[in-house]
Amino acid sequence: MTALQQKFIDTFDLGSDKEKQKAVFETDGPTLIIAGPGTGKTYTLVLRTLYLILSGKAKPSEIVLTTFTEKSAFELRDRLSLFSKKLAEKINLHELITGTIHGICDNFNSHYIKHTPLKKNYTVLDDLTCSLFINEHFEEIIEPFHDGERYFGRWKGKWDTIGRIKNFYDKVTEELIEPKKLTKSKDDFLKKLGKSYTLYRDLLFENNKVDFSFQQRMFYDLLQTKTIHDKIAGTIKYMLIDEYQDTNFIQEQIALTLVKPHNNLTVVGDEDQALYRFRGATVRNILEFTIHFKKCRQIKLLENFRSHKNIIEHYNNFMVEIDWTNPDGSVPFRYPDKEVVPAKSTVSPDYPAVFCIWADTPDEEAKRFADMVEYLLKNKIINDPSDVALLLRSVMIDHSEPFILALEGKNIKAFCPRAKAYFENEEVKLVIACYALIFDFIGSDLDKFEHREIINEGIQILGKYATKPLGKYIQRMNEKVVNLSGDETLDEIPTDILFQLFAYSPFSEYLKDENASRNLSQFSALMSSFMQYYHMNVISAKGKRALKYRLFNSFFNLLFNSGQNEYEDENNPIPRGYVQIMTIHQSKGLEFPVVVVSSLDKQYSVNKQTDNFLSPFYRREIFEPINRITQFDHARLFYVAFSRPQKMLVLSTSTEPKEIFSNVWEGLEQWPHVKKETLKAQHFQSKSPYIPKKTLSLTSHINVYETCPRQYQFYKEYEFTGSRTGQVLFGTLVHETIEDIHRRILDNEKVNEKIIAEDFENNYKGLIANGHRPLGAKPKEGALRHAITYFQNNQDLLDRVLETEIDVSVEKDDYIINGKVDLLLGKDDKLELLDFKSQQKPKANDPVLKKYQYQLHVYAHILKERYNKDPERLYLYWTAEENRKNALMEIEYDEKLVKQAGKHFDEVAACIINKDFEIKNQPDKTKVCKECDFKHYCRVNA
Repeated sequence: MTALQQKFIDTFDLGSDKEKQKAVFETDGPTLIIAGPGTGKTYTLVLRTLYLILSGKAKPSEIVLTTFTEKSAFELRDRLSLFSKKLAEKINLHELITGTIHGICDNFNSHYIKHTPLKKNYTVLDDLTCSLFINEHFEEIIEPFHDGERYFGRWKGKWDTIGRIKNFYDKVTEELIEPKKLTKSKDDFLKKLGKSYTLYRDLLFENNKVDFSFQQRMFYDLLQTKTIHDKIAGTIKYMLIDEYQDTNFIQEQIALTLVKPHNNLTVVGDEDQALYRFRGATVRNILEFTIHFKKCRQIKLLENFRSHKNIIEHYNNFMVEIDWTNPDGSVPFRYPDKEVVPAKSTVSPDYPAVFCIWADTPDEEAKRFADMVEYLLKNKIINDPSDVALLLRSVMIDHSEPFILALEGKNIKAFCPRAKAYFENEEVKLVIACYALIFDFIGSDLDKFEHREIINEGIQILGKYATKPLGKYIQRMNEKVVNLSGDETLDEIPTDILFQLFAYSPFSEYLKDENASRNLSQFSALMSSFMQYYHMNVISAKGKRALKYRLFNSFFNLLFNSGQNEYEDENNPIPRGYVQIMTIHQSKGLEFPVVVVSSLDKQYSVNKQTDNFLSPFYRREIFEPINRITQFDHARLFYVAFSRPQKMLVLSTSTEPKEIFSNVWEGLEQWPHVKKETLKAQHFQSKSPYIPKKTLSLTSHINVYETCPRQYQFYKEYEFTGSRTGQVLFGTLVHETIEDIHRRILDNEKVNEKIIAEDFENNYKGLIANGHRPLGAKPKEGALRHAITYFQNNQDLLDRVLETEIDVSVEKDDYIINGKVDLLLGKDDKLELLDFKSQQKPKANDPVLKKYQYQLHVYAHILKERYNKDPERLYLYWTAEENRKNALMEIEYDEKLVKQAGKHFDEVAACIINKDFEIKNQPDKTKVCKECDFKHYCRVNA
């Protein structure tokens, strides 16, 4: 036992837990950690990572730590910081490679972009934008495979086909199937699929886009090139993967490839909690992990620190009733000898910890549920409605509404953002109605529209504003659009209308309400996607008809049919004051004092169609028997549900539960006929939900807030998608082209004006494809001139380039501040910092200079600590200046200014964290306000 190990044991109370000690200290070689629910999985991962760093086995930059969600990554980061402080150690945690597998793939893809089919600034498509992309290229990707009646000989509807074929595309990518093999199949559907997939893939790359599956495939392909593999893998000494039971085949292959030849790979998970088969995940990765190695360490963490012993007993009994044996006698479908036990410290008082709600109808079930919540609150058994979670298979409004209404009847609020009820909000109905009236989508157009009731309800709400400023604005805009003729255009794009509406009541009042603001922000993002994927820009006489029908009959129709979720804060998914109504999948990784599990009577099925077609082309045989998959997945889903509660588990149904639940259902006491006196004596203490530290960028957060707190509120806090982004494009384009110059020099590549122009054009195309509005000819020429002038004037500087785009992040007590230094120069063992500004040199008394001075001093201080070298010079470089004398501004490094800057940034960060968005100093109307989308709102809400 080393001194460091003893320090860990004493500090983190590991003395009596030998398995956890092994999980923390035995670090080399392949390791499988099976961690049951509530066993301290995150705690163990953090300690193992911290031990790797403090024992000197690896620097933070040599460790890859992957998690299932970004929030989990933030939690690991913050806990590492907290635990290192407990040991009085300081670590550069910003160097740790952490995030989701997709995010880590994306970072490496960006770094090695020249070796991929993409250019810089590629777009990663989510589910909605991927569907829109396929629709945008429908004639090329799908239409050739229409036989006059059905697409691919299987599906009739356009959007239905898009949704279904996308599942096949993902599976082909993630299972590393070569499409040429599909095209040679005797099956007509597979032939068409192979051809369609190839077209889809080629169009993605041509348009500088990837979907989530191709993010991984691109990184996998990079690793197949030996020189790149050796560069990446050579810097990685240890890899740790959380939630390994929810990984897919390509993710497994990436992990196994990255850790060659040392095999320092640790995977953590629980096969009983494998939930994501429908996303391509496979439980076999964790069940077969050991077969990839001659020798593999196995550790089981089964001591539960979360739940009452009766709850643990119930979910243990539930799982052992399932037959998990493998008739082939090879790997079983569940690890044997796996029984979760209460921790020795667990206190389990005698009260009804497990009981049921059974009613004759869904409404009666919901009423009894609401009665129970009211009882728990009135008797102070729980502190807050958020201590109760209701878990359902689906929270679509048909399933969740009875519970929401029953709670409302008791004056108890519910939080159910994934009920697909976005279009039920008044402000959303109203804004859609405004667009319908402006673009004349009324009369017979509206009568024929499938979802006309949503627009009609919005128009009814608008009735009371008909004679007010809002009504007059709509009438004016409608007349402008209707009267357009010939080659006429309006100097407006569809998203401009949204921001103009904010000048009028009730929209101006909506923006003072956070929930309504977030809903309108979501609408701004949707409209931006519409413009990008339907190629709708300036409103014109020639395009107005197409704009109207594509907006309503195609885009809105898709959204209404698929439904949209409301806003939820991914960093704080459990807001206080609300009963949480969520899907079982949503509840993964969460815990609550009281959990009610409904949907016990619902039919459960697994979509096996994709596997049925494609499994002959997989690189390994099908693992689980097809006829047992449904039962396995059904059990795993509800095992997750049953293991969420700390103090009380309630099983709820309005009809007979399915047979799979018989051994945990039979004999349960029914609410309200439970031992209420012993229950009333309890007072359940809930854990405060983990909320990660806010990460603030010096440029895109601190500077924006200082420019205008209201801009920060709308663009950063509420995340409105701006309508006009020309200025942002100009500066980004200059920065990225200059960065390319530096990268080429660092890679010993040739640089000349022709190459700079080529890089510039590639960057421009990438940014435009990413949703930026095109620059005019003169601004575009000006941006290129900035980059070329810099190259011409600074040959001596370029000879001293050490690094470019250097990450400079530092953790503060309440937040994390990050930024990037554009250029790090070196000579005679000294450091010089240079930061670019794509503008002319400001006057000496311009307050912006102090802001930049502070910024550079913080960067310099961070780099001084990292490199243990004094920064000799700090420079600002104004790229709009033609000669170097005017462009290059030297700033003397002053330690006093570092403290002043730190104090200043702390004050600004405190305002942001405390949501103080009051404007104290009026921004420059000629510069800041003129370019801001919210100028219409501010004009009437000064």
